[in-house]
Amino acid sequence: MNPTKAKLSVVLTVLVTIIAIVGVSCAKTPQAPPAAAKWDKILIPVAANLSGPYGAQSQVVINGLTDCLGYVNEQGGVKGVPLEFVIRDTAGKPDNAMTLLTEFLAMKPRPALVSFLDSQDAVSLKQRFIENKVVNITGGTASALYPPGYSFAIWTEGGDQFGLFCDWLVEKEAPKKPKLGILTWDNVFGKVILEQRCLDYAKSKGVDIVSTQLFNVMDTTVADQLKKLKDSGAEWVYTNTLLIGPARINNDAITLGIQDKMKWGVAGVAISYNTMGLGKGMEGWIGPSPWASWDETNNQGIQVMRQQFEKNKREDFDKQNVYCGSFIGALLMKHAFEKTVDRYGWDGITGENMLKVLEETKDFDAMGMTKMSFSPELRHGLFCKIYEMKQGKILPLTDWRQATHLK
Repeated sequence: MNPTKAKLSVVLTVLVTIIAIVGVSCAKTPQAPPAAAKWDKILIPVAANLSGPYGAQSQVVINGLTDCLGYVNEQGGVKGVPLEFVIRDTAGKPDNAMTLLTEFLAMKPRPALVSFLDSQDAVSLKQRFIENKVVNITGGTASALYPPGYSFAIWTEGGDQFGLFCDWLVEKEAPKKPKLGILTWDNVFGKVILEQRCLDYAKSKGVDIVSTQLFNVMDTTVADQLKKLKDSGAEWVYTNTLLIGPARINNDAITLGIQDKMKWGVAGVAISYNTMGLGKGMEGWIGPSPWASWDETNNQGIQVMRQQFEKNKREDFDKQNVYCGSFIGALLMKHAFEKTVDRYGWDGITGENMLKVLEETKDFDAMGMTKMSFSPELRHGLFCKIYEMKQGKILPLTDWRQATHLK
């Protein structure tokens, strides 16, 4: 054979062999990595002040969370995986809250979401949530939520609620300029409505704040503060307190004979039958609330909540607005896990991914019990109804109304 032809034959043979190998290789379908297995259960760490001054109120919140969790798991949990709370007591001590967060973060798998319910804990731990990239579901204190970090609120922030109350008050009293007195707790929760953003907004709407009075959570009377408010010419009084706070104000106003001399406004977290009972009915008290009332019996979510309440044989003491709020909170947690799994899979349940999911949550309504949207800039819902306590019931005076976000 001609040497040149022989060499050419060898080259062609090699090329054919290479092409055949490449062809076989290309014909193989790439194997996708195996999908991450479902978890056996989803643990959600919860910390609350169960043995401190707010213990009774916090227990109501825990009862609402656990009752809703039972309902969620009856409905299949998150894609067939049950949710479970790990509940710990802070006893109202910030050092305990710090220790508990460290304990939670050491859990396996590391939690993507926790819930520190007390305002002071959410504030003191805010930076740690950011550093550890773990979502916190909490109340609505502005300093815990802003600048935006990893905390989200289950209710409309207290300052924004106050702003919405001012909106409603101006409409109601028009064309008269409302004279408003403030009587609130001397703590982080109570004084949020005294932040400059709130005072400036009230003034811009035409509300004349004629006097500001403070009292301690443990004070047994507010008679002196009420006398000062009356002497200041206040026609309305607003308080950002809950449970015994508004009740104490109402009882002392009755004792002083001035309950019908002024009108009374309150943050929605205190609009409950228990507060009404402690406060001799709280007749005529009015306030904004981001959560539906127990008396809105045509509401789907309220119907489900009432069924769980009765099924678990809860006491009358638990029939509070915060029980409804915590029911909503558990539904929000379920939503966050479900949407995170939809988008990122079971191995994508991280705080970073859940943060993105919550920031993109729009029109979350918890079966009609609330109206809530978040964004990269907004960490709490803005919609409330105005409710009135009257003749033993809590009924809406308005439909859902959007508050102004007071930054």
